[in-house]
Amino acid sequence: MVSAVILVQHATPETIIQFEDQLSNELPTRRGNWGFTFKIFRNNLYSVPEAIAGTHERNPTSQFLFTLAPTYLPGSTITIINGHSAGVFCNSIQEEVIELGNNPELSIPDNHLHLGATTGLNDSFDLFLNQKLQSLWTQKQIIKGDGGQIYELENGKVLIKTSNVFMHGSFKGLLVQIEVDDSYRKRGGAISATAVTEREEDANIIRQVLAKYNVPQGKISFDVLDTAASDRYGNLCLQYSRTLDF
Repeated sequence: MVSAVILVQHATPETIIQFEDQLSNELPTRRGNWGFTFKIFRNNLYSVPEAIAGTHERNPTSQFLFTLAPTYLPGSTITIINGHSAGVFCNSIQEEVIELGNNPELSIPDNHLHLGATTGLNDSFDLFLNQKLQSLWTQKQIIKGDGGQIYELENGKVLIKTSNVFMHGSFKGLLVQIEVDDSYRKRGGAISATAVTEREEDANIIRQVLAKYNVPQGKISFDVLDTAASDRYGNLCLQYSRTLDF
C-alpha cells in the first residue's frame, strides 16, 4: 500500500466543491463519511530517566508522541513516537466490529474474550494515555477532521479520502488522504522507466494520482518509517505528523 497525506491550507469552499465534484464525475464507489482525531503529546521535561537523574533536573531531550484515530477504524488508535516507533492499539472485539459492518482487521480476536484474556470492556488508548501515562506525556494539541468523504476508484485500487480540518474550532484547510494498492505498480506505464528504487516508484505513483485527479496543491507527505519494510498504518500516522505540523 502506497499512501500520501496532503493538507490544502485555507482551502476555499469553491476549491473544495470543485475537487469533490470532479471526483464524483469519475463515478467512484462512495464508502460513506469519515473523520479523524489527531493528537500531539510532548514528553514531560521533568520526568528524568534514572540514568541521568543525578546530573539533570530536566530531561534534555524533547520527544513527541502522535495518535491518530480515524472513524473508519472504530476502536483503534495508531501511535508513533519521534517518527520511528509505531504501534496500533485496538479495544473492540472482532465479533462486535463485524456486526457493525466494519473491517475486523484491527480488532481483538474473539478467543481472547472467550478465554478470559479480556473483558470486552476495554478503555481506548487515548484514555489510558491521559490517565495512566500523564506523568510522562502532556497533550499539546488536538486536531480534528470532520465532514469527510471516502471515494473508491479504479475498482478499489485507489482510495481518496477528503476531510475538513479544524484546530481549536478554527478551519485549517482540506485534508486529502490517498491510498493506492500495491497492484497499481504492476500496471503498464504506471511506473516511470527512470525510477530505480521502490521509494522513487512510490513517489511516481503518488504524483500520477495527484495529476490524474487534479488534487489541489498543498503540503504533502508520503514519507515512510522504513523503506525496507511496509507499515501501512505506521506510515499513515507519520504522514499526518509531518503534514499537520502547525
